[in-house]
Amino acid sequence: MSGAAGRGMGMALAAGMLLAVMQMYAQPKVVGHRGCRFNTPDDPGTLLYENTLPALGFAQELGVDAVEFDVQLTSDGKVIVFHGPEVPVTGKDIRKITFAQARGTVLPGGHRMPEIEEYLRQGKKTPQMKLICEIKKQSSRERETMAVEQVMAAVRKLGMENQVEYTSFSEWICKEVHRIRPESKVLFLDSGVFVKTPEYAAEQGYDGISYDFNGFMNHPDYVARARKLGIETTLWIVNSYEVVEWAVRHGVDCISSDHPEKVQAYVEAISSRNSVKAVGSRPNELP
Repeated sequence: MSGAAGRGMGMALAAGMLLAVMQMYAQPKVVGHRGCRFNTPDDPGTLLYENTLPALGFAQELGVDAVEFDVQLTSDGKVIVFHGPEVPVTGKDIRKITFAQARGTVLPGGHRMPEIEEYLRQGKKTPQMKLICEIKKQSSRERETMAVEQVMAAVRKLGMENQVEYTSFSEWICKEVHRIRPESKVLFLDSGVFVKTPEYAAEQGYDGISYDFNGFMNHPDYVARARKLGIETTLWIVNSYEVVEWAVRHGVDCISSDHPEKVQAYVEAISSRNSVKAVGSRPNELP
């Protein structure tokens, strides 16, 4: 058998094994990272920018399963949809400027930071798409509670309790969400080698764990352990096909990417019995 033929057979076998794994587990859900980030930080001329209404609209047109977006608290204690902490162009910390200053900032591409209600109203147009709100850590528990209360008040006002989920690196924020509305879905964020166990998350009443590749790669058994506990798993940030395949092989529930349009197409391809050739010839990186 020639080298080329051998490689072709190897790729076919790998694709077949990946398909078998996908048939064993449910197809992973695709999440748009940072409100469907779409490569914007490195391309100021783009028509989209992370955590803005146009980026959310792109995700809605794409039809991804969910969009993760970020909220911060300004110096005067008001919620703004923004990742931060550094504000582009100005170089200022979002937590050290006022809400009016944040709203007046022109982001790359001519965009503005949305208010929480206008962001939610846009998201409400596609009720089948989950909105995962990451509430950023703040300088004190008091400020974190302020952020949680404002976000959840807006969600309640718009009747979106069943569409919006919450996530944070702050356990205080996670617990505050459940204090205000125990039935709200909370996904605990962590990263690095020493991430919390699924058992710990279950004990704390969290509904899921959202870890980076370091966290899950060093603890691949966490996925199966979480499934036994009824805990959802999310892997971020998935920007290469190899990591997509790793997530599929291990049965990860959700994969969050800066390029959800490419991840979505790839996941759909490898779930098709006719996708062996496409899987075998895929490039390394998504962009």
